[in-house]
Amino acid sequence: MINRVLERVRGAGGKLRAQAALLRRDPQAFAANLMQVTHPALFCERLIDIMNPVPMHVRVDHSLGSFMRLNVLNPALSREGMTGGPNTILNLAVRVARHDIPVRLITTVKPGSVSAEWLRHHLAELVGGEIPEIAVETAAVQASPLVVGPGEAFMATHWTTAQQLKPVLPLMRSQSFIYMLQEFEAGFYAWSSNHALALETYGMDFWPVTNENLLAEYFFRTGHGRFADPGFRERSIAFDPAIESRVFHPPAQPRADGPKTLLFYARPTNHRNLFGLGLEALRRASADPAFAGWQMLAIGGRGGVPELPLSNGHVLRPAPWRGYLAYADQLRAADMLLAPMLSPHTGYPALEMAACGGLAVTNAFSVKTVAVLEGLSPNIVATEATVEDMAAGLVRGAAMVNAGRPREGTLNLPRDWAEALDPTAQRVAEVLRSF
Repeated sequence: MINRVLERVRGAGGKLRAQAALLRRDPQAFAANLMQVTHPALFCERLIDIMNPVPMHVRVDHSLGSFMRLNVLNPALSREGMTGGPNTILNLAVRVARHDIPVRLITTVKPGSVSAEWLRHHLAELVGGEIPEIAVETAAVQASPLVVGPGEAFMATHWTTAQQLKPVLPLMRSQSFIYMLQEFEAGFYAWSSNHALALETYGMDFWPVTNENLLAEYFFRTGHGRFADPGFRERSIAFDPAIESRVFHPPAQPRADGPKTLLFYARPTNHRNLFGLGLEALRRASADPAFAGWQMLAIGGRGGVPELPLSNGHVLRPAPWRGYLAYADQLRAADMLLAPMLSPHTGYPALEMAACGGLAVTNAFSVKTVAVLEGLSPNIVATEATVEDMAAGLVRGAAMVNAGRPREGTLNLPRDWAEALDPTAQRVAEVLRSF
């Protein structure tokens, strides 16, 4: 049965690729069918509900006794994947290791593709100061399983890694684990098998380490799994992310003459980033005289998006993927960022743009209200998640930029990771010693 379904999916993918050649001749149709054209295989997979669990290959060596080590689980590690969430995982891992807890980074789906030399350089750039020894190993190869002692501990960083832990935890001295939550990940899916599996992980025996107090409050309000228990708050470890002033700060000099620039954080395959809604809002807003003479660039997608027509002769053009420091320079050189985010988490890009002194247009959701967002910075224009409201927010922001607003990086959040993560790392180390 599964083989027949997959054959049909492959056939549909071929039709979509054939359709792509026709759609490229019609930019409007191309934009309307961007998902089907640019990612046909991914689009087809969403038509069916197939569970394909990937086991984690682990061997428990009892000769290691009570040796404690924290194994930080990631599906994969790559240079290209070092965005806000993965970097926060690495940052916390380093700071836990500074509390004399040995730490390993473990890939669970793909063997590690980063060299030890590159990783050490990246951690030094990311965290600063002395970097403890942190190895990268894999539990993704059946022929050479990851060796752990029964006294070791795990930190899941994605719902799939929590699922992979289920058969391993009964073999360990402690069945508890650290669970780093940076999103309500069940919301990545429609009501489906993966949605159910993600929800299931919130009922496991874990200590939550939540990136953003807003997100932690959302978990307790919705009450999934253990979050329904008021006593679970005693286990809750939450921190607000740091938007580093050494990286994200206003430009030292006034911007050079030239067209004003709007960046669109365009990620069509990440549904919570509301690519379609943001694109339509940008089409409507670009018809307004406030955007006369502006240029508009799409950032944030590793595969990029094609050039897409907007209004009044404007075109959304793709900009190349940039590293951490070059990305901050890109924000500084721009005037405004459109960064939709249908999630209780604010998302990093809007906060980073605000810290660079530019205007960030983003949307409210649940506990992340307009008042909460705009209370974080006067550089945030918050709207409801509708085309009309977001388009109005864009026009309002353009008018503010055109009026010559001062470029100040006011942001009511930690401005360095030591402030944000050192207390969290200390508490995680204390919890690990209790296992």
